[in-house]
Amino acid sequence: MNRFCAFRTIDIKEYKGDMDDFLAAALKHMNSGSAALESLSRQLRTTLSNNLHLFGKHAFRKHKRGQDARSVLNASLWDVISTGLSRYTEPIVKYHADALRDKFYGLMDDEDFVTAVTYGPNDPKKVAYRFSAVRTALSEVFDADAA
Repeated sequence: MNRFCAFRTIDIKEYKGDMDDFLAAALKHMNSGSAALESLSRQLRTTLSNNLHLFGKHAFRKHKRGQDARSVLNASLWDVISTGLSRYTEPIVKYHADALRDKFYGLMDDEDFVTAVTYGPNDPKKVAYRFSAVRTALSEVFDADAA
């Protein structure tokens, strides 16, 4: 949960490669006000529900379409998927569920993305890349409504 809060409250550009420092800065920021904590709590509940709906037992795990075996939780996927889907209401995520799953599986077929969530999870360039890739995928799904 601390990682979720850190990446929701501190701009990704502030991440310099030391996760402990980044998480400590987030805790300091969160201790400054309870209104922000209520908002983070709502966002966390939203993203957990969204991810459960989309991926079931595979939420926050590297997996391919149709895979039955459950892999271990992946902190890097947790960071990008939890923060990304926390921005959207449950009804809109359910409405776009098939397109969101397609985008996710596309990322799981992208060698650069898989590398970014597998190796060097705290490397600033890989962190920035995976956030950018997920942000792009989500905007392609949700911004399609605006077109």
